[in-house]
Amino acid sequence: MAAAQKRGMLVLIWDLDPGYTSTEVEDIVWHALKLNCTAKMIQHTAISSPHSGEAFIIFRTREAAERALKKLAEGCLLLPNGRPLIGCIGNPAFPGKRPTFHGHLVLTNSRNSLNREREVVSSSHCAQANTIEFEMAMEWHLLQERWDHAWQLLYKSILKRVTLDWLPWWIRQTFGCTSFR
Repeated sequence: MAAAQKRGMLVLIWDLDPGYTSTEVEDIVWHALKLNCTAKMIQHTAISSPHSGEAFIIFRTREAAERALKKLAEGCLLLPNGRPLIGCIGNPAFPGKRPTFHGHLVLTNSRNSLNREREVVSSSHCAQANTIEFEMAMEWHLLQERWDHAWQLLYKSILKRVTLDWLPWWIRQTFGCTSFR
């Protein structure tokens, strides 16, 4: 599978019926795309969806894999149960040295990482205009302003319908309501 990935012959397809076998997936590819291949169903894990299956397809040539992806992208291949077949270039995670804690990354101390650490120490700790954090913060700030404005409009419409005598003076002053309706 690693050799097929390096040569560009590996395709990942998903949204399959989880009950399909590898042979059934090979038959689907043959009947729908008229291409010979070898299929390998991916086993379900604790976090994968029980309603959708995935499979790696190894084609004989890189051109066959590209042709299959082109057909999947241009047309809509529906499986017998009505699901559309979706595919992309396969990129499996091959077993290797796993990190000590699940979900944590292992960092190596190379020259590049040491240089990056020096750059990080000398940089600002605030979000700058050229970072994604800044863009996300600005988007959040805009949404928060819209939300606050919507609440102010709601409060104003409510205050116009009720008597203002029982409201504290600071609420009347904040929303500019000094009389009835």
